[in-house]
Amino acid sequence: MRYKAKEVFVAGGMPTITYVGRADLSLEKDLRSELREGYKVISVTGPTKSGKTVLTRHVLGRDKSITVNGGQVKDSAELWSDLLGKLSLPSEIETSRDKKYSAGLRWIISAQRQVANGEKQKFTQAHKTNILEYMRLSDLTLVVDDFHYMNTDLQRDVIRTLKSEVFDGLTAVLIAVPHRAFDAIGVEREMEGRFAHIEIPVWDEKELIEISKAGFPKLNMNVKSGAIDRFARESHGSPLLMQRFCSRLCAHYEIGESLPKLREYNPSEKTLEDIFVSVAEQFGLPTFQKLSRGPQSRSKRIDRELRDGSGTLDRYEAVLRAIAMTGPKEKVHYDEIRDKLKLLLDEGSVPQKHEVSAALGHMTGIARDQIAGEPVLEWADDYLYLTDPFLIFYMRWTQQAS
Repeated sequence: MRYKAKEVFVAGGMPTITYVGRADLSLEKDLRSELREGYKVISVTGPTKSGKTVLTRHVLGRDKSITVNGGQVKDSAELWSDLLGKLSLPSEIETSRDKKYSAGLRWIISAQRQVANGEKQKFTQAHKTNILEYMRLSDLTLVVDDFHYMNTDLQRDVIRTLKSEVFDGLTAVLIAVPHRAFDAIGVEREMEGRFAHIEIPVWDEKELIEISKAGFPKLNMNVKSGAIDRFARESHGSPLLMQRFCSRLCAHYEIGESLPKLREYNPSEKTLEDIFVSVAEQFGLPTFQKLSRGPQSRSKRIDRELRDGSGTLDRYEAVLRAIAMTGPKEKVHYDEIRDKLKLLLDEGSVPQKHEVSAALGHMTGIARDQIAGEPVLEWADDYLYLTDPFLIFYMRWTQQAS
C-alpha cells in the first residue's frame, strides 16, 4: 500500500499511522475508565503540544464528543454559540418526549438556526442547561480544549453550568497545561468531589523514536538511527516537533509518497542542522520576535551594555537572552534570571527586579493576546513558565549556535 508522506507524519493534525499510545503509561486505559465511571469533570493536563488533544480525540472518537476551544472564545456568548453550532440536531421532535425537554429542544433548534444566520444569541442559565441536557441524553462528551486560556469569569460560568448536568451524568473533559490543572476546582470548590485528573508526562526519547519507527517504513525509508536519535533529543519531549522533523526530512529528500522499494538514508550533520534551523525560524522565530519587541511605547528604550563589550540589548532582549541561558528551563525562578542577567550585562546595565517583572508581565500579555493558540509563556509568583516547545527549541538552538 502506498502512503503520502503528509498522511504518515502529521505535524499539527490528528496522526493515525504514527499515533503512539504510550501503553506502558496506561493513559488511554485511565481516560476510558474515568469516562465509563462518569459523573465527573476530567482534567487532562500536560505540556503544550504533548498530545493531550490527540489522546482525548483518539479515545473519544469524533462522533461521541464536541470540542470547543477556550483559546478561541472571548466570552460566554461566543463559547455557547460555538457549542450550539456544533450540535447535530434532529429535524423533528419526538412527540413521546416530555414537554419540558421538547420545549428546550425547540429552543436549541431555533437558536442554532439564528446563530448560523449570524444573529447574536443571548444565553440564559436555562438555555445553557438545555444544551448540556441534550448532550447528556445524546451521550456526547463535552471537551473544552485550552481551558486554562479562558479568563476566570468564563471558567466559573462553564463549571457552574456543568455542575448539575455532571451530577445527572454528563461527562466533561477539560484540557489544560500542568500548572493550571486545578483551575476547575479553584473557581468552584463544590466540584472537588466530582473531579478526576489525568496527567500526560513529557515524552521521553524512546517514545518519540516510536513515531519514526511507525512512519518511515510505511514510506520505504530506512533512516539511520543516528539521525532519528538526534531528532528525538531535539524534540524537547514534544511529539509534534518529532513529527515536524520527520516530515522535513522527507521534504529534504523530495519524498512525497511511499517509494517503490526500500532505500537507505543517512542524513549529514549539515542536513540535520538545516532542518533544525528551518523549523526554528518558521515556528519559533516569529513568536520570539513578538516577545522581544515588547509592547508599543513612545519612549525610547534604554540600551544595556553587554558584559563582553560586543554590543547592547534593550530590556526585553536581555531578559529573553538570560532566559535562554538557563537552558532554557520550562520553569525558571526570578533569581535564576537575575543571575544570568548579571553574567550577560555590564554591572551598571542590569535591570532592577521591578523592571524584569514588568517586562515578563508584558510578555505574558503578548503571549495571551497577540499569539494564536495556547500562551507560550506565563509569569506568575516570581516564576516564568515556558510552555511552548517550539519557542524553547528556538531559544535553545540559537543559544547553542552562539
